[in-house]
Amino acid sequence: MAKKMKIETQKQKEKWNIFSGEELSKSALIGPRLEFFSNRQLILEGCLGLLEYNDNFLKLRLLKGALVLEGTGFDIVSFEEKTIVVKGEFSRLEFCV
Repeated sequence: MAKKMKIETQKQKEKWNIFSGEELSKSALIGPRLEFFSNRQLILEGCLGLLEYNDNFLKLRLLKGALVLEGTGFDIVSFEEKTIVVKGEFSRLEFCV
């Protein structure tokens, strides 16, 4: 009777890793989140404070840098914890790092 031989290959199996939560940095998870409603209202999560403010200019402190908004008729509707809601007419948005 003939012996059967098992041949093992040394080829490594390919491993596909499309997304892993471990690869995300903490700053990516807690970074700012902007939500605009037309150019009339902004909700910003991750705001650490107000640096400058008047009716036409707003500078908000973020984890890494600042957010500068220009426009007219700015009104801070609410600022609770790290979420700020601003109404007005926005004409310019700038991230400063």
